Amino acid sequence: MQIAEAKLAVDQILNEERERPTVGYEDIANEWVKRSKEMLPEEIAAWNRITSVPRMNLWAQRKESPRPVTETPYIFQFSGTNFDLLISAYGDVSENNRPQLVGHILQRIEVGGTGTYHKPEGYAFPSFAGKVCELPLAAEFCIRTGNIEPFFAATAKPQMPTRSLAIMVMQLEETIALNWDLFSNEQLGKIPQWLAPLGEIAYRQTYSVRRPRGGASGATERNPYYIMGREQEANQIVKSIVGIAKECEQARFWYLKGRLQRTVNLEVESDKAKVEGFLTKLGFSSDMIKTLNAAENDYRSTTNPFELKSCLGHIRSFLEHLHRQAAKSIAATAGNTVVDRWGSATIYLAEQGYYTKQHETFVTSLYTLISDASVHPLGAEREYARLLRNVVIEYGVMFLTVLAKKGVKVS
Repeated sequence: MQIAEAKLAVDQILNEERERPTVGYEDIANEWVKRSKEMLPEEIAAWNRITSVPRMNLWAQRKESPRPVTETPYIFQFSGTNFDLLISAYGDVSENNRPQLVGHILQRIEVGGTGTYHKPEGYAFPSFAGKVCELPLAAEFCIRTGNIEPFFAATAKPQMPTRSLAIMVMQLEETIALNWDLFSNEQLGKIPQWLAPLGEIAYRQTYSVRRPRGGASGATERNPYYIMGREQEANQIVKSIVGIAKECEQARFWYLKGRLQRTVNLEVESDKAKVEGFLTKLGFSSDMIKTLNAAENDYRSTTNPFELKSCLGHIRSFLEHLHRQAAKSIAATAGNTVVDRWGSATIYLAEQGYYTKQHETFVTSLYTLISDASVHPLGAEREYARLLRNVVIEYGVMFLTVLAKKGVKVS
């Protein structure tokens, strides 16, 4: 897709979202029941701990100020039809043109939005003064495609608080409260600073006159920036930004706690679900998920080292075809050819900039280690199989995230 065509498509999607918003989060914690037969006892116990602790539903959480920040961000799932369409359009343009497309989207934030519409019946969140807009989708898109700093840079450009911006920062509160792990610990520390210009612009519209600090009794000073009629959205923006600063503090604590405590958690189980979602979304063969599930079945139910050896064989096959299918599709799109083997595919992906030389060395060593373990005549010990299984799942999340951000589609 040419960049001009992509911009038109993006505008159509955002204009549709402005009138009929589709983005939202849902609590999926109780879905563990569907997978409980495949889970280890400690994983079932961990899910039970989460679901047994009373927690407010999303409607009640949104009434809190500042918002409570969940310690377990993987139990809240974001989705949106128009978000998926934006990702598809983003993937259809060349990598060189993607910053231009993101900049086109960010123009809506820089001017404070393109207007609001009445909230549709049945739509939950976010809305302000009975209005909805497209900026929450724009924010989620930028954050989830790795354009976090350009997004926050755009929030510093508006010269006046608007309803659209108020709705956007309400969505940002939600994102950090529920999926704070989209941001690094360092980024969470910078977000209050990044939002400071928008907060200052909004604060100027919250009062017409005020008593100066240390001023005499009865003394007032007029606000030269004040324009009547902006107070509601200005106050909401200020309130949300103050809440976001508190959220960032809490989220950074969860990062610290996770590093220091090192308790059993559900990250690997959650990331396995992410891998399956990526495989489907990016168009990988359905056999990839079947192979991963076959490995899981051997791992879950195994009673002897030889079944664990079978598990590692499936994991090796999964890792191999992950690279082979990706490389073939990327090469075909570029008009190139690549030998359909693990080694050739891995080298090609490195040459095309999908990972660094160090990354290539790591994953090649991982593949070799799994191969050696899976052909060991005495079978594989459970701890060894668990380590390699977990590493491959986490590698799958990292690699598939890179492909998604670069808009790769596997045919």
